[in-house]
Amino acid sequence: MLRNLGKLEKSVYRTYWNDGLIDLLAAIGVLAVGLLWVWERPVFAAIVPPLLVPLWGPCRRRLIEPRLGMIEFSDDRDRRSRQSLRLVFFLGVGCLVMAVGMYLARDALAVGRDIDFIAGLPAFLLAIMAALTGLLIASTRFMAYALVLVLAGVTGAYAAWSPGQIIVAAGLVMLFSSVVILTRFFRSNPEMAGSTE
Repeated sequence: MLRNLGKLEKSVYRTYWNDGLIDLLAAIGVLAVGLLWVWERPVFAAIVPPLLVPLWGPCRRRLIEPRLGMIEFSDDRDRRSRQSLRLVFFLGVGCLVMAVGMYLARDALAVGRDIDFIAGLPAFLLAIMAALTGLLIASTRFMAYALVLVLAGVTGAYAAWSPGQIIVAAGLVMLFSSVVILTRFFRSNPEMAGSTE
């Protein structure tokens, strides 16, 4: 019986993130970072995540919970989530070291012609963050977003796009995907009676 409960909780945890809300906030964040870069204000891109992360809880309570209800996970699941956060932190440090190495090796990345892979570096960093998020919430969609960001970075480097143009292009793909997912969720899950205040 405990094994069945564990399987059920694991299944619920996986579907917990499938409503599209976190996708939408991530897409808005990527677009905001890209636009700030286009407007030559990349320094302000650092404040985008701290502004968006606190919005997830209230948005979930207002848009998702009236349709699905509130979910509380076991202490064991919470403990494993904290362990995953630590793992993501160390992987993030490793990715930062890799990104710094890419920056220092930017001349060697020219690949025989004038290709500015450094223009794609911000997209590559965002791809790492998307992949780590995918690991944390057990979402293959975020792995796909990471791939979109990498492909945008490589394509933009070959096409001589600016970092902002590269990030905006990837962000638009993510935005389209997130709107489709969220729209499907709303259609499949109408608000429960008595859930509105």
